[in-house]
Amino acid sequence: WLAVLGVLVAAAALYPILATKAKWDVRLTHEAPITLDGMAFMPYASYMESVNGISGNVPLSFDYEAVKWMQQNIPGSPVVAEGYSDNYYRSATNRVAMYTGLPGIIGWSGHQRQQRAILPGQFIDQRIRDVATLYNTTAVVEAQNILARYDVSYVYVGQLEWVLYTPDGLNKFDQMAQMGLLEEVYRNAGTSIYKVLDNEALSLSN
Repeated sequence: WLAVLGVLVAAAALYPILATKAKWDVRLTHEAPITLDGMAFMPYASYMESVNGISGNVPLSFDYEAVKWMQQNIPGSPVVAEGYSDNYYRSATNRVAMYTGLPGIIGWSGHQRQQRAILPGQFIDQRIRDVATLYNTTAVVEAQNILARYDVSYVYVGQLEWVLYTPDGLNKFDQMAQMGLLEEVYRNAGTSIYKVLDNEALSLSN
């Protein structure tokens, strides 16, 4: 029995040696620096996101710049709308909430169902549908209703959103900015951030 135990302990001891290299090999990019900064990989990394059988490349460098700007320029805890993907273990979905600490409309579905198991699942499903509607609809009033419903202060449109949602739906936010409903407060080559100018007025008007 001691011999068997010794073999098992020796086999278990191999795990950290072999697993460290295996884990290292599955990094998104080996160009990223070795650091405790959990965002440092983003300027170097991209990945493929798929929706309805259509794939698109999502570079994370634009998100890195935008999130850094948000960390430095958005005070308090306003609600931020960002895209949602059910492929949350292999996606950058919820990256804004994760890296800024700001609340969003919906977190990872599996976690929400675990942490709020006392609530009926349709509450989570409704939020997922509302995020998709917010980004896909071309009806300004429908988008206004969703922004007001969840007290959204900022709308984030990055490369992930351009893969997940329709161009017409995303271009609507520029239209809303021209109408004075939103203000584009940040833009880089791949990301725009819009501020909701008067959420209370949105709810009153609807």
